Amino acid sequence: MENKIIIGIPGKWKNRTELIQTVAAKSEGYLLAGNIFHNKEKNMTFQAEIQDHEPTLKETFSYASKGNFPESLLEEINKHTFTVYILADISETGTVADLIDAGAAILRAGGMAVKIETTGLAHSKEDWLKLHQSPDILSVYAHFVTIIGEEDYYCSFGMKSFGLPDAVTLNTMSPKEAAALLNTFNYYHVGERPIFTNGETFSIQQDAPDFTLTSLQDFRYEEDHPFYNPFGLWNLGASK
Repeated sequence: MENKIIIGIPGKWKNRTELIQTVAAKSEGYLLAGNIFHNKEKNMTFQAEIQDHEPTLKETFSYASKGNFPESLLEEINKHTFTVYILADISETGTVADLIDAGAAILRAGGMAVKIETTGLAHSKEDWLKLHQSPDILSVYAHFVTIIGEEDYYCSFGMKSFGLPDAVTLNTMSPKEAAALLNTFNYYHVGERPIFTNGETFSIQQDAPDFTLTSLQDFRYEEDHPFYNPFGLWNLGASK
């Protein structure tokens, strides 16, 4: 089951030659050669793509940062010359840490910020480097997974970063309650790796309501969309 996670990192390199040379000099062991981003010492290899200036990048980073990026950073992003995209096949939590390391390498070589294309979240250079220094499970989860409210349901995006299904529940509670339910379920799933089965129940605490689990295919996007989760969804339905 192919499961690609993609991060994009813009920068203001004069040309592709300067980008490649700066990566070699400042990334602490990585080399960017063609469509390969490789660190021999760490035995890590990723696919890479270099894209020219993208006129809408400021807007997409502003949206993906949830309004947390200052205008000064967004203006710098708007002046980018290239964006380095790193693509990784991820099936377990350990590989996420490798991708975080690869992103930090590009940031050290002149990258300005990181957008997780397969989740729709953006993080500043400082925030990503801080995560790189302390990649505990809760911090990694918070950086790679987000909760979205649709008209009929709430759901998570980004659990495929850990090789796991996302979670969804009907829009029958407040946004705060839904976020607490889905985040608690997902974090338990990432941290403990239980084997869930259809019809099993889940509760966020002993005296809280039970929710019945039902396995679903990801109905939210087509299979070729970056947000599509090939591992599917766990629907948390109110128990009768």
